Amino acid sequence: MVYDKIIEGLTVNLRAVEVDDAEITFSMRSDSEKTKYMHPAYGTVENQREYIKKQREKDGDYLFVVTDKEGKIIGMRGIYDVSNDHAESGRTIGYGDAFQNMEALILGLDFAFDILGVNKIFMDAAVDNQSVRGIQIQLGAKEYKRDRLPGLEYEYVFSVLDKADYINTKEKIMRLIEMHVQRKGKK
Repeated sequence: MVYDKIIEGLTVNLRAVEVDDAEITFSMRSDSEKTKYMHPAYGTVENQREYIKKQREKDGDYLFVVTDKEGKIIGMRGIYDVSNDHAESGRTIGYGDAFQNMEALILGLDFAFDILGVNKIFMDAAVDNQSVRGIQIQLGAKEYKRDRLPGLEYEYVFSVLDKADYINTKEKIMRLIEMHVQRKGKK
């Protein structure tokens, strides 16, 4: 599906992925360092174009590119499998700094909770992916199982984030992002 508005943050914005983004999103998906905990990208840029076309039509599936404040694409975020009171968060690739990547995650979660109206967001991360696991824990996500995903070599932690827990933890992280922006502005 397509959310046709820009979701604005302090350090980044999210906008719906477009067919014209196929080359850069395929390049990101092909970066073995950034995607080592994800299923590998197969095919070509043309396959990515077709994927984006289908994704834009798929109910309950939102894919965003993350842009810095100058409009440069620095990542991807997905909210998908939206139904009733829950959604899944993932398809995340970040080339920004730690604050930009964290804010991109928060903007995606805000979109799911505040715009789509879900009450729970499911997410997973490889046990070895300590940076993502750390963010999930800081945001209040609760682990409910560990398992392996077909085709991937790592064990994964599956978590759920309730809206009430998120509201209580989000503000602390946003204060850090705000302080970062203020420090940058003074340079």
